[in-house]
Formats: sequence, C-alpha cells, structure tokens
Amino acid sequence: MQNRLKKSMSILSATKKRKVFCLLIVFYFAALIFAANDAWLYKTPVVKVTEAHTEKARTAQAARGKKEVYYKQVLHGVVLNGKWKNRNITLRNEYSSSGVLNQKYRKGDRILASVNGQAQTGSVEGLKRDVHLIALIGALFILLIFVTEKKGILTICTVVVNLGIFTLGFSQFLKGEDILKICNIMSVLFAVGTLLLLNGFNKKTLAAIISTLCVLAVIMGIFDVVTAHTEAMDYSTMEYLGSLDNPDDLFRAEVMLAGLGAIMDVAVTISAALGEIIHKNPQVTFLQLFHSGREIGYDIMGTMMNVLLFVFGCGLIPTFLIRMNNEVRFLTIVRLHIPYEICRFLIESIGIVLAIPITILIASLFMKLRLQAGGKK
Repeated sequence: MQNRLKKSMSILSATKKRKVFCLLIVFYFAALIFAANDAWLYKTPVVKVTEAHTEKARTAQAARGKKEVYYKQVLHGVVLNGKWKNRNITLRNEYSSSGVLNQKYRKGDRILASVNGQAQTGSVEGLKRDVHLIALIGALFILLIFVTEKKGILTICTVVVNLGIFTLGFSQFLKGEDILKICNIMSVLFAVGTLLLLNGFNKKTLAAIISTLCVLAVIMGIFDVVTAHTEAMDYSTMEYLGSLDNPDDLFRAEVMLAGLGAIMDVAVTISAALGEIIHKNPQVTFLQLFHSGREIGYDIMGTMMNVLLFVFGCGLIPTFLIRMNNEVRFLTIVRLHIPYEICRFLIESIGIVLAIPITILIASLFMKLRLQAGGKK
C-alpha cells in the first residue's frame, strides 16, 4: 500500500513539473511575440525593412596594409510607430566587410531610425535588439528552473535583487552621494542578500556571510596600506576615469566589488562542506575539521583564480585587438594601458587565497562552538 502511495505521489509530482514547464514555454513564446510587436513602446521611430538593395561602394586600405571592402545599402521599409506610422520610408546605410563600426541589414529586420517624414527618408541608428535579448534571458531562466528547480528560481530572484541594488546605488552616486559609502553599503547588501536568498538562514549561511565580509575588509585594508605607503597612482592611463574628479575613489570601489562574487563562492563552498562534515560526524575535532577545509580550499582555489582571470581577460580582448592592430606592441599595452586591470586581478586573487583560511577558521569555530553549546544542526 505504501509503495503504491509513493508511486502515485511521484507520478503526481512529475505531472506538476511537466505542467509548470509547459506553462513556462508558453510564457516564453508569448514574451517573444510581444517583444516583436512592441514598437508602440518606443519614442524612436522603428522601421521594418521590406526591401534591401546592396552594392559594393569602394575598397580602402585597413590596418596592417589589408584591404577592406565597403558596401552601400538602400533600405525600403515601413514605419511602425509614432507620428509617421504606416508611412513608407527609404533609408541609406554603409557598412564594411569587417563590421566593426556598422552592420549589414536584411529584409525583415526592425531598425531604429531618425525619420525625415516630409521627404520620406531617414538615417539608420541601429538594430532593434529586444527580441534577441528576451530570447537569451528567457532561455537562461527556463534552463535554470528546469535543471535546478527551486534553486533556479532563487538564483533568478538574487539576480533581480542585485540588479535593483546596482541601479539604486549608482542612481544615488549620480545624485552626488559619496561613491565609497555607496559601495560599502552595496557590498554588505550583495553578500547578505545573495547568501540568504540562495541558502536560507542557517549556521552555514551566517558563517559564509561573516567570512565574506571579513575577507573583503582584509583585502581593502591591504589595498589602503599599500596605496598609503607608495607613490600616488597615475590615473591618466585608466580610460574614462582619468577625466573625473575622484578617480582614486572610483578605482577603490571597483576593487571592492570586482571579486565579491568569487570570494562569496569560496566562502559558501567551504562553509557548506564543513557543515556537512560536522553533520555526518559531530565528534570531529577542530584540527581535523581545519585540515578537511584546507584540502577543499586547495581544490577550488586554482579554478576560482582562473575564473577571475577569464572574466578580466575577456573584457580586455577588444582593447588588445584594436591596439595591436594599430602596431602597438603587446608589452606596451600591458605596461601602459591595462595596469589597473592587472592590479584588480591580483588584489582579488589575494582575496580568494585569504578566503580559504579565514572561512575555515570562522566556519569551524562558529559551528563547533554552536554544536558544543547545544545549538541546532
């Protein structure tokens, strides 16, 4: 009888999951259809291309002596929104074979344009990309929910919450608030909010939060001590920041936020593993627990540092390609154009290394003392 009941419950659960997944798919395609027909939401005129005529315009010399072909397009389309809705229009576009600064348009594309309604002509401003964006975001959300179920929903919630914190924080900065004060508050909110939402309120989460904030305080303390006892940094080579009034504060804020995710990951992994060890073997000694945490830390340290390297490196690919394509040597780029990116990577790597002993110490003391005091597992 019990086996039949369990089998019925599993079938019911599987049926509910299929229904939820089908509902998500329906909602996903409904969102795509809405995005494809949301031109009425835009203030900028949206033009649907009905005809596209392309011809070769000229050939010019590109970098490194190569030849680059340029093409001209005459695009005929219909305005989908605004004052000139349903009016036919002709747009002109020029693009190169490399597609670095502009792109080719095809029949069926929806384009953002500036319209001269009297002459029924206009110029292209760019491609309307909201459908592509919703397609990617929706696919990510569906995969998260389908593969990890509840954890996927919680992950989506944390992403939304963190985006809200980012938006609120930098809107306050634009209003004149101190950037360091804002980033201090944001760092605490990111750590506490993300870990509580994903893991719930328990000893492992508390240990991970305390460890993350302690590691962040330590690396920022090291950063402040080093900068206080060395020559002032030259921010003129740091793109965009060099023209602002407080580049040192902005760089400190970048350092504070850049490696927070990696440090949280290390802290959560070690805290969760130590918590599971104590749960399985309450008699484990502090020394045994410390050695186990150290081995876990050694296993994840290398991969986390490489993840950090890949994140920083991917953002630098355009910088390297553009400058090397203009005969700037690799070592010159490293020495003059990306020293602050290297600095951020090294500081956050130190944070990952320090997160291992600090998290082991805090998690071991916190859980063992609570266990000895009769705290709940």
